[in-house]
Amino acid sequence: MPVAPARRRRYWLPVTLALALATPGAWAKDDGASLQPYKARYQVNYRGLSGGQIETSLSPGSAQGQWLYETRAFPSMLARVAVSPQARERGIMQVTAEGVRPLTFDFNDGSEGAHKDVRFTFDWAAGRVRGEAQGEPFDLAVSPGTQDTASVQAAMILALLAGHEPKGFAILTGSKLREYRYWPEGKATIVTPYGQFETVVWVNQRSGSTRLTKVWHAPALGYVPVQAVQYRKGQAETQMKLVSLTRGSGE
Repeated sequence: MPVAPARRRRYWLPVTLALALATPGAWAKDDGASLQPYKARYQVNYRGLSGGQIETSLSPGSAQGQWLYETRAFPSMLARVAVSPQARERGIMQVTAEGVRPLTFDFNDGSEGAHKDVRFTFDWAAGRVRGEAQGEPFDLAVSPGTQDTASVQAAMILALLAGHEPKGFAILTGSKLREYRYWPEGKATIVTPYGQFETVVWVNQRSGSTRLTKVWHAPALGYVPVQAVQYRKGQAETQMKLVSLTRGSGE
């Protein structure tokens, strides 16, 4: 989060937006669901203070059926105490008729050294994920449907395009597998710097956590999120609003 303590800065890039998003199920291509490339910029505020912007993008990968999801930080001067402008997140995933399957993940917090970085690779044939988080190696068993904080972005968009309402999912954050529940919360008209949109609202919360996140997805934009707010004990902490968006060939 933009002005959170430095020990938590690795979470600012993915978690505010990603953990409100859903896991995939077996959503077949004949449902009419298909991903489209996009690049979005969001203004970030933390407890009323400007934290700068983040940029997210989804683009086709180098191999057929692969997609690349990237996040970059553009922190304000104040937020640079906690977030480096060199921070990057990058995830490669495979999208098939069965849904989204993460392949590799790389988070660099932008500081010298790699003690806060996170990198891992999924071995689906063995049902394992192996990597290193904050300087510590890990090797975990994973089941089909497990996502990381990058692949879950594409998974949620596919779910909404297919008209599905996910019930719950497992997501790998750092070196820990966490279970999340989420649910729809109706519709709302949202005004952002990029414009006004009719949206569907989704809420996410990890079991036992005092935090929950709401995300507003715009059907007119292919369900790209236009706003996200993270709450702690009922109080809004972090808010993100869409500033700019490029879709497909640049429309």
